[in-house]
Amino acid sequence: MKISIVTVCLNSENSIEKTIKSVIDQEYSDIEYIIIDGGSSDQTVEIIQKYKKFITTFISEADSGIYDGINKGISYATGDIVSILHSDDYYAHKRVLLNVVNIFKKKIKLKCLVGATYMIKKENDVIVRKYSPVKFKNWMFNLGISPPHPSMFLKKEIYDQYGLYKTDYKIAGDFEFYLRIILKKKIKIFMSNTNYVIMRLGGKSTMSFKSNFISSREILKILKKNGVYSNWAMVLLRFPIKIIQYIFKR
Repeated sequence: MKISIVTVCLNSENSIEKTIKSVIDQEYSDIEYIIIDGGSSDQTVEIIQKYKKFITTFISEADSGIYDGINKGISYATGDIVSILHSDDYYAHKRVLLNVVNIFKKKIKLKCLVGATYMIKKENDVIVRKYSPVKFKNWMFNLGISPPHPSMFLKKEIYDQYGLYKTDYKIAGDFEFYLRIILKKKIKIFMSNTNYVIMRLGGKSTMSFKSNFISSREILKILKKNGVYSNWAMVLLRFPIKIIQYIFKR
């Protein structure tokens, strides 16, 4: 069972090497590694080139945003399972992919596996939040909450059948994708409390008040477009829930 790993990056010289090494160090070998660079102007490309023998496909060119880059990477994927591993993230340990494949082999009808994501400070690697999907319920979409995207492993056939990420969203494209495949298409999904990915805080969706406002506005637009009731007060409730995850992070 082949896994296609897609990493999208832009000016990621401070983090891309750890991301790549976490892929190389996996004890599961049937993988293809696809890196899509959005036209970096720092040392990102030079760092990637150091590991070119481990990379199946590498493209560096301007794109229209993170979801355009992800879609481009998926279009090159030939594996049975796709994992989106951003350049600010890395696999939590060496047996992540082996664990994932074993679950898919046991649950032969499974289309999507989502594990937990630990979020850490960039400065000192201290864990500040555990984002687990195990208590997720579909009604949480109304609040703008979806399962953690970094720890999602999806059968490639789902992308082929239901489409890729909407590129007209800057931050909430993964929320729209989850809503589409879980709420609308009702695919078979398994939520695990096992930690698969470490995410460095400071990415596009976690950077600032402005980005949180943009994501909230996009979420409301997505919900309305899909006929799911919500409002600003409901969507803002997701922030107290996040705070609880910061407090109880183990």
